[in-house]
Parts: sequence; structure tokens; C-alpha cells
Amino acid sequence: MAKVSSLLTSLQTWLLQRRRSLIAWFSTDQKENSLPEESLKQLPSALRRRLMQQLKHLPSHPDHADQLKTDFRQAFQAWHSRQRSSPDDWEGDHHDNVWIIVSPSVANLPDVMGVFLKAIADGDAQDEAALSHQGLPLQLVRWSTRPDGKSLSKELQQQENKFSSTDGRRIVVIPCLEQCFLRSVSGLEVIDCLTQDLLSDPSRFWIIGLGQVSWRYLQAISALDHYSDRTTHLEELSGEQLSNWIDPVISELSIEFQSSLLRSQFTSQNLDWKTKYFSILADEAKGVDTVAVQLFLNTLQVINDDDHRGDDQATQLNDLETDKLQGYKIHAKLPERPGMPKLMGESEYLLYSLLLHRTLTRQELADSLGMTLRQIIPWIQSLRQAGVIEQQGQTLTLNPIYYPTVCTKLEGDNFSL
Repeated sequence: MAKVSSLLTSLQTWLLQRRRSLIAWFSTDQKENSLPEESLKQLPSALRRRLMQQLKHLPSHPDHADQLKTDFRQAFQAWHSRQRSSPDDWEGDHHDNVWIIVSPSVANLPDVMGVFLKAIADGDAQDEAALSHQGLPLQLVRWSTRPDGKSLSKELQQQENKFSSTDGRRIVVIPCLEQCFLRSVSGLEVIDCLTQDLLSDPSRFWIIGLGQVSWRYLQAISALDHYSDRTTHLEELSGEQLSNWIDPVISELSIEFQSSLLRSQFTSQNLDWKTKYFSILADEAKGVDTVAVQLFLNTLQVINDDDHRGDDQATQLNDLETDKLQGYKIHAKLPERPGMPKLMGESEYLLYSLLLHRTLTRQELADSLGMTLRQIIPWIQSLRQAGVIEQQGQTLTLNPIYYPTVCTKLEGDNFSL
């Protein structure tokens, strides 16, 4: 009985000690929840479509192209110097003729590489000598459909015949290696052809782009990392870099960044709210531009300055002309990644395949899973309805906004990403 009395006394003392902090916590919570809510409305459909088009046509982030220019100078010059000094001095483990560029699996790496390759082809007026590819033919390899080993070699040969070089040397670029293989029994023929025959040709300098998930997969399956001494990983973008990149859209629509939902997270009133917003956006997007664009779009809402417009306010908003926002302002609320919906069956494997290949038709997706089309259609429909995957024409892709969430989910389920 004495032990019970002692326990109660200790509990009473603990509660008295914690009373002040508990009251303070409750008061803070009540204060945050009772903040006056602004009259937030979804963006008018016409304005949302216009914004989507503007964001879709943003050029790839220039800092990524600058990063590739810097790394190209080092990778190319090492190979080119050896080719000039001792072209016959080639060893199987040298591998200075392959430069691999790795990006997040939802990044638009072909566009980034396109800007970089244009700079090589045109020459850099400010640093032409350092960036120059010494006049070598620049061969960009693309396929309309996923090739096999034989068609790869044939396509390369046909394209090579269009170029001329005094000594046979050339630069060969594969901007999206994911288009060249399929995770299936016979789907790695192209990778075998590359690693066993093509990459060992010292007269070619290879530039190969692929996503992070494909990179990890091909490291494990084909030891792709053993064929290259130089690998570049696209750097994560900071809040400042994202802000500068999206700023033309922000300026045109006078978007503001001091909504109550953002202010409620911080006690200081002297913050640079736009800087704070983009710092959070960069964290939520994991520094990936395509993810940041989707998150940015989802934070935008219209605020009505006039709270007495009547019951037809929603109709007026929907009919609002995109270039006439009288009485309305566009605010950006706190960036936040969407939660993961409940998955059907073994949908994790479907999502992994989309990360691995970037884009797949339904049949390719079924082949990559070793299943029939009928088996995976319910999973596809469920994920499309939830907005996790998107379909454009005949191809399926992961919605970039879900990329960090899906990666966290798959890593928790022991997928190698």
C-alpha cells in the first residue's frame, strides 16, 4: 500500500511540474487552429491549364547544363589526350572512353543533355577552347521503339555512315539508356551488346544518360559501373536555384508567399517568406526540378479580397479570365508532398518498373513484371485514379509529385534504389 501511495505522490509531482508546459502546448495548438482562414479557392481551370503549360515549357535548369559542361571538359580531355598521344595503348580496364550521367528517375535528363550537347555543338563563345570537342562527329543515338542487340548495332552502323572523321573517332551519345532494355528474361540483350562489344572500342567516346534506379539496377545486373571511370550525378537544386528558375511565372502572375498556412508554421514575422517557401519546396522535392514544379503548382490558390461576393462566387471564379484577376490574388500555401494511397496487390513492383524504365507501354510493363496484361490492369487503373501514375498516349509514367514518396515506400519494402 505504501508503494501505491508513493507512486501516486510521484505522479502528482510530475503533473504539477508539467502543468505549465502542457497549458502552453494546448494554448499554442488552439492558437494555430483558430487562425483566421483566408477565402481560398482552387485555381480556375483555365488559369491552371495556362500555368501547367508555362511550367511544362520552362527550359531545363541551366545549372545542370553548366555542371555537365564542367564534367565533360575533364572526361573528354582525358580520353582525347590519350588518343592523340598513344591511340594504340588500350587496356581492357582503362575505361576512359565512357562517361555516365545519372539523374533522379523522374528528371527530364534528355532535355538537360540536349541543352548541354547544343553548347558542345555550337561551341561556347566564352570558353570555346575548354569546351571544344575538337571537331569530332557528335552522334546522338535514338530509337522509335525499344531496340534489341542486333538492331542496336545496325542502327549505330547506319548512323555512323552519315558522319565522316579523318581517323574514325567520334562521340556517341545515348541520352536515355532506359529505352534500350527491359527488365525481363531476354530484355538485357542491348546492355550485353554494349558492355561486351561496343564500349570496348577506344575510337568512340560514349556519353550515356540514365536514371538513378536504372543505374543501381545495371550496377547489380551488368556491372555497368566497371565500364566507366567517370560518373556524374546531377546535383540537387537549392531553394534559391528553384526560385530563380520559376521566377518568370511568379512575376507574371504576382504570386505571393505569405499565406496564413505558411505563417502559422513560424513565429518570426521578419522572415523572407518567398525564400522560406522555396527552401521548404526544395526539401519536399528532394532538389528535383520536375517534382518541385508539380508541388509548386499544387500550392497555388486564389484568395478573394472581397468576402461578400455572394453564393455565385465559385461560378465567377471558374469563369474568371486568366488575364483579369481583379479582386483576387494568387497565394502559395505551405509545400507538402501528397500521402501514399493504399496500394492494390503487388503494385510496388509496378511502381518500381516505372522508376526503372521512366516510360513503359502497358504490354512492356506486363512483360517487365512477368505477368499478363489482364493481371496488371486493375493495378494500373487504381494508381491512375489516385494520380500516382499518368498516361500519355500509349505510355505510362510515374507522376513526378509522388517520386519522393514512392522512393520512401519502396526503400522501406527493401527495393534497391
